[in-house]
Amino acid sequence: MKTLKLAALLLSCVVAAALVAWSVADGVARMRSAAAMADAANKFLASLKPEQKAKATLDFADENRRDWTIVPRDRKGVPLKDLDENQRKLAMEFMKTGLGASGYQKATTIMSLEPVLRELEGPNRRFPRDPELYYFSIFGTPSTKSPWGWRVEGHHISIHFTVVKGEMISNTPLAFGSNPAEVREGERKGLRALAGEEDKGRDLILALDEKQRAIAIFDPKAPSDILTLAKIKADPLKPEGIPAGQLNKQQKALLEKLIGEYLGRMPQDVAEERSKKMRSAGFDNIHFAWAGGVNKGDPHYYRVQSPTFLIEYDNTQNNANHIHSVWRDFNGDFGEDLLRAHYQATPHDSLVTGPIFEVEKDGATKPTILHRENAKYTEVARNNKVNGRVVLSVIFAADGRIVIEKVIQELPDGLTENAIAAARKIRFNPATKDGKPVNVRSSMEFSFSVY
Repeated sequence: MKTLKLAALLLSCVVAAALVAWSVADGVARMRSAAAMADAANKFLASLKPEQKAKATLDFADENRRDWTIVPRDRKGVPLKDLDENQRKLAMEFMKTGLGASGYQKATTIMSLEPVLRELEGPNRRFPRDPELYYFSIFGTPSTKSPWGWRVEGHHISIHFTVVKGEMISNTPLAFGSNPAEVREGERKGLRALAGEEDKGRDLILALDEKQRAIAIFDPKAPSDILTLAKIKADPLKPEGIPAGQLNKQQKALLEKLIGEYLGRMPQDVAEERSKKMRSAGFDNIHFAWAGGVNKGDPHYYRVQSPTFLIEYDNTQNNANHIHSVWRDFNGDFGEDLLRAHYQATPHDSLVTGPIFEVEKDGATKPTILHRENAKYTEVARNNKVNGRVVLSVIFAADGRIVIEKVIQELPDGLTENAIAAARKIRFNPATKDGKPVNVRSSMEFSFSVY
């Protein structure tokens, strides 16, 4: 009965989203979106029981924040299955803050396809096709002070957001899939969750003349999936295909419509901001590449690549009736680059009250370390053979807190974040001066080596 209620809720969301036209007042897009996210996140968290909240919340530095995929698997987070009706409504309202009207409609339609897929495949699967198995995870504490993030993930949906100092600095990776791409029998026959992504891509390839199409099609056979898959970091692919600078006015308009289909997944104000940046960076530098057949029903793949972002789409599985698609930012997925700059430039813990002394100077003693953990090596850093040190400036506060003042030396691939997480777990007896606990400043090193 609960599953049927959820399916009804998702179907009503699809209809409602299709009818609603969102208008957003001018302002700072990312700050406004971040404020809405924090408010919805805190309302959702407040509705959860302790055991549910324990599932839903993880440390911001948890490596799972960057571990993603759209295929069925065991996941962290609290699933819709564990929530009552009111909690589900709050969860869906929370998810809505990260998506535009079109994106929310696509997401709820994708969720509602799980019973259709169950009918096609049968019930005996390790990971059942279940519209309740979408997991909500919040990393850190939603606020304007410390970095935090959140994710909604399940079969064919993986959306990620990172917020720093009250500003949403990343909303990628943003991945949607659809199986079936088109429902071909039953009550929902003809339904296509990602119709725009398929049709607008094909409209563009068919609008090219013979010479242009020969440039755009880089392989007569489509790959079996998107090429970046679920990598933590997406590196630029070979800029194959045809650059926008070689398209005529009408063809450029079709490319803009295709990109707009993916921007439409995002909140309107964020999409508009991204569109402006894309144009200012040089629209003619964007490449459109195609592989596979160009007729409806042919296995096919395309990508749209600029110097800063990548859109990938693939429809080859299940007789070309199974779509995977994603938007990646080369320097912005999970907010990694901006987070590093933030850690270097800005104290990201609440500052202490009272004077701060240097260790073993001005009569202040050293704090006594009671417990210290090693910083965890991330898998991506291990694969990239990253070695070196993260050096932090920290304050051992008189009240027993570790305050991260700034990052003096950083490392990539999540190692800086893991060093900060390890530092925060240190337990100590405070330094003293004249027999009283005091704040002292010190540097702290965390070494990483694959050898």
